[in-house]
Parts: sequence; C-alpha cells; structure tokens
Amino acid sequence: MSEGAATDLAGTAATPDASAPSNAPRLLKVACGAGSCVPDDSRSCASYTPPPTQGTGGGSAADAGAGSADAGSEGLDAGLDDGGRDPRVDGSFSRPNPQEPAPSAFACQLTPTGPDSVKRECVPAGVREIDEACTSSLDCRPGLGCVGGVRSGRCLPYCCGIDGDTCEAGYYCAQRPLRSPELGDADGPLVPVCDRAEGCSLGEPANCTGEHCLCAAGTVCSVVRPDGTRACVIEGPGSAGDPCPCKWGYHCSQATSPATCVKTCELNTPDSCSGVCQATPLLPDGWGTCVDAYPEPKP
Repeated sequence: MSEGAATDLAGTAATPDASAPSNAPRLLKVACGAGSCVPDDSRSCASYTPPPTQGTGGGSAADAGAGSADAGSEGLDAGLDDGGRDPRVDGSFSRPNPQEPAPSAFACQLTPTGPDSVKRECVPAGVREIDEACTSSLDCRPGLGCVGGVRSGRCLPYCCGIDGDTCEAGYYCAQRPLRSPELGDADGPLVPVCDRAEGCSLGEPANCTGEHCLCAAGTVCSVVRPDGTRACVIEGPGSAGDPCPCKWGYHCSQATSPATCVKTCELNTPDSCSGVCQATPLLPDGWGTCVDAYPEPKP
C-alpha cells in the first residue's frame, strides 16, 4: 500500500489543535499543518470576519456607520412612551421559518509555507465542485482543495481528521500535491484528500501492460479502505510483518497497531501461500489472507 492510503495517513503522528472549533476533529493529520480552522468542515470559516481595514480619518467606516445608527435611534426612541415601546406595535404576527444558512464566503484552506509544509487559514471561498479543474484552492468551494500536477489540478475533498474515514464510497484518503500559483511548475506539499479509487483487480501484476491494465507504471493494485475498496497506489517495500506501505501481493492490515503488511492470496489457488488462505470480508470475493505461513526470509 502506498503512502497515499488512508491507513498510512491515520498512522502518522498528529497534534491537537486547541484553537479549533468545538465541533472539529480532536486530532488532525500532521500533513494538514497548524492553524485554527478545519479543512474537512465546509462551515469552519462561516463565521469568520476579516480583520478591519483602518481608515485614514482617525476612525473606521464601521465606526462612522455606528455613529449614524446611534443618531437615528434617538429619533426613534423620542416617539416611544415611558415603557420604551410604541403601544401600536403588535408582536403577535406569524414569523417565517428560518432560512437555510447561506454558503460560506470563506473556506478553510491549506496554503504552502515551505516545500513540505502548509498552514490552515480562512480565505475567500471559490465555487468549483468536486473533480472540477482548478489552478489553486481559491477556485474550490469550502471543504475542497486544489491538488494534482501542473495544468491538471482538481478540486477534491480534504480528509484531515484521523478520527474516522470521511471519504464517500468510491473514494479513499490519499496524499496529493497541493497546487498554488506561487509554486509555478513545481509540485506543492503533499496534502490528504479524498481521491477516486480505480476499483482495480488484486490479480493485476505489477508493471502490467496491455489494454486491460488499470494501474499505471510504478503503481500496483491494493486494498485502500476497510470495506475492500481498491486503488492503484505507489508500490511500497513491505512484505509479511513489515510496516506499511506494502509491495505487490500484500495489503496493509489494521489488525495490529501500527498497521503491518500481510500476504494476499487467491482462495482457489492452493499454492498462493505457504500456510492457509483464509477468506476475509475485507477483501473481494475469491481473495483471502495467508495465515500461519512460514516466516519469509529477509534479505
């Protein structure tokens, strides 16, 4: 399994963010940097107010407006009785149902602070949806970030929390390079987003060639979610018992902490492992995990 798999991201160290909103995940992935907002949460910056712009006449425009409002309120108060309320006002009218909250004008985005680091901050939100083209995260609506190669950026959902899998069915949490205009043609820091899974076959060999191959050169098919979702990921070095990511023919098991690589086998192929090939609901039909196998020799 590659460094882009959800299990690997969840296994990295994380830091609590005491300044995050109370409804935010308690822990965020280190790859999401420091800050006071949460990229997963599309409403994280809904109540954000940019710092006021100081005027040149000794007071801000907001102060001037407040003064006008106060002056106008004196005229209104002058017409009220001693109780402070106009007796002709009837407060028994029917009030309309509250409207749905308007889309947030600001989004919590990851912005680069160095070749391998980012920060979380509230910035103006864009309007691009999932999988739509983008040149920076300012193009994307709240909850989405712009990732990918040069001239191939896409808006994808962030998956910064480590307290659960937030990706929708058919997607998985992977690390992708952040896109930002100031980076030029260089790739930005790797950030966690929900990318689409190819649904490849575990039987597809490494460096597969031909029209029926789904995985590109340098990637292998691997299980990337506990529900058996499969995607093409960069091949790792791990074999049986090694830490993830894993090489072809193995998958990253969450049965231990930290997660380790276990050998994948075909149920109808007796010689696919040295022990017993046992079916598991975490793998597709026809596939299982080698158990009680003899230890593999290490190089």
